[in-house]
Amino acid sequence: MRQFFEFCLRTVTAIVLLASWAGGESVQYCRFGHEDKPDATVNFCLGITTYYNVSSESHDIYTSMHVTRSSALGWTAVGTGSMMAGSLMFIIYGDPFSSEHEAPTVSIRTIDGHHQPRLVSQADVGGADLRLLQADWVPVNSTEADDHNVASKRDSLSVAKVAIVCYSCGKWPGAPISADATAQPWIWAWNDYQEFDNYTNDVHLKMHEHHAEDGGWGRFYVDMARSISGGSSPPPIPRILPGISALGVSDIPGGWSWLNPMVHIHGFLMSTAFLILYPAGVVAMRSGSPKSFKYHWIIQLLASIFVLIGGAIGLIRAHKIDSFHHFIGLTVIICSIVQISLGWRHHVIFLRIQRRQWASHGHIWLGRIFLLLGWMNVITGLLLTGHGWSVISLAASFISVIALVLVGWVWYATRQRKQREIRLDWEGENSPFALQPTRDDYFAVAADDDDEHDFRLSSDHSTPVKISKADME
Repeated sequence: MRQFFEFCLRTVTAIVLLASWAGGESVQYCRFGHEDKPDATVNFCLGITTYYNVSSESHDIYTSMHVTRSSALGWTAVGTGSMMAGSLMFIIYGDPFSSEHEAPTVSIRTIDGHHQPRLVSQADVGGADLRLLQADWVPVNSTEADDHNVASKRDSLSVAKVAIVCYSCGKWPGAPISADATAQPWIWAWNDYQEFDNYTNDVHLKMHEHHAEDGGWGRFYVDMARSISGGSSPPPIPRILPGISALGVSDIPGGWSWLNPMVHIHGFLMSTAFLILYPAGVVAMRSGSPKSFKYHWIIQLLASIFVLIGGAIGLIRAHKIDSFHHFIGLTVIICSIVQISLGWRHHVIFLRIQRRQWASHGHIWLGRIFLLLGWMNVITGLLLTGHGWSVISLAASFISVIALVLVGWVWYATRQRKQREIRLDWEGENSPFALQPTRDDYFAVAADDDDEHDFRLSSDHSTPVKISKADME
């Protein structure tokens, strides 16, 4: 019991920290898949924070890009808008393993039609203004080779870390950039084979692949309204959170926006299951009621149906599994099926041998882990759909209260049962405190320290008889 309490306490603390860490982060979009081999797929991350500048009475957009490279070949670009024409494009290339330790080249370009992008000039920006804040190569894997032995370092990975601020970016005269948009279109493109004679910012760029997605280009849609910083001073460079592919971003217009009705249904089903039904099932199991098992399995079955339906909606809406929320959600769906099987197996075996076995312990511990994963996914789901810090912190606080109430209830129920057993031992079977087990007692999944005594039917299979663990052995 004490171990379970400590486990819950640590997990609740982690959930609160996750919420506080994630609640104030910028919008983020990543495409993972770069591997150190010739057929590597595109790998970049874009972070965006928007700040309302009182002096200019317009929004400034702070962006950071991380581009993972294993060679000097090719380039990677992101741009505003849904197509190249009128887009404000940030193109990154260079040699991450240069012996001269040259910084990555950041070429800011635009285009009028479907041809070679040109450098942005002062006449192109309208009332906007652009500043490069950072451009560095950061090694991911280091080798023990000499710094001058460039060839031996080709097996390493490096990340180009770039930060750019676009002052009064809403005044860009090309593709519209709105700080209030909930689905602002952006584009990305890459080329993994071009060899450069030099790395000047106006070098001629070869075409990306014509087919979309990992082949050469794609679109994504940003909830710019979510990216607005509430601070009174300019924000720092947006942080890129490792392992998270999308925060306030979707590959389809409004894909996971909270305005989408399917998102509401998904969120309602999963939140109801993990914040109300599953905890209620735990309380029912420990209520001491003659119908505790009946209440338990009905509530848990309803919660599992909610999870399976909500999970199916989530998988359909996600189109692909590529975020922390998706991976946890898939794990939760699998665990719910396994948990039902373990619970049924426990009941069947318990009826026959009248004591806990592997299915019982598996049902207990998987249930604990399952519940904690569900709580964590509620937080990451709110984060993915663009809810603000106030909602996320409220959800984390509510989850913490639920966890503490459950731990307290289990401790109280265990203590009450032990006290009744002690009084029964002292006062005999005619004691008013004597336990009155019913058939539902044979289905109970007790806590780790609750199996000091159990109940078995008498030879006529009608009268419950209290026995000790020694008797069972």
